[in-house]
Amino acid sequence: MMDKKEQLKRINTELKIYINESSFISNASRNKLIRSLGNEFGIHLPMENFARIDVSLLEDGSIEMRDEVYKQSENLSFDEVLEKYASFKTKADALLERRGKKAFPNNEKNNIINLFIVVLISFLFIALAIYTMESFLAGDYIDCIWLIIFLFSWLIPSIRERFVQASYYIKRKIKNSNHE
Repeated sequence: MMDKKEQLKRINTELKIYINESSFISNASRNKLIRSLGNEFGIHLPMENFARIDVSLLEDGSIEMRDEVYKQSENLSFDEVLEKYASFKTKADALLERRGKKAFPNNEKNNIINLFIVVLISFLFIALAIYTMESFLAGDYIDCIWLIIFLFSWLIPSIRERFVQASYYIKRKIKNSNHE
């Protein structure tokens, strides 16, 4: 059996892993996880939007966050601390499992939306280009000038970044499907 210091070291390492995993999902997820830890031990922890937050559990059930110790009202035995941590751990696993298994993660959903927008803008660009050429051939030079100004001032700069993002997404999907 491990002694208290080794168990606390293992617990605090696990806490760092939980916080890092939840930070990859979002800051809101990380804050929810930290709030859940505080609730489990009966401590109100301040939620701040720092880029990095270190949280450590102490032997008496107090929580150290950003070099400040937050004590709880009752003194817990080490066994009670372990029980409360085990309860927190199951809640944290459920939170991370639920957050990590969305049908379409936000990034994936945003890339799919971007693909649709690129296709729509491409059709609009082609239609306006055809109309501009027809206007030029028909002798409507005023319409032609306005359409050229519209095409090159509004569509081209805004769509360039979308095309780059869409091409990276498609390349990544092709690369991932080839590796599977």
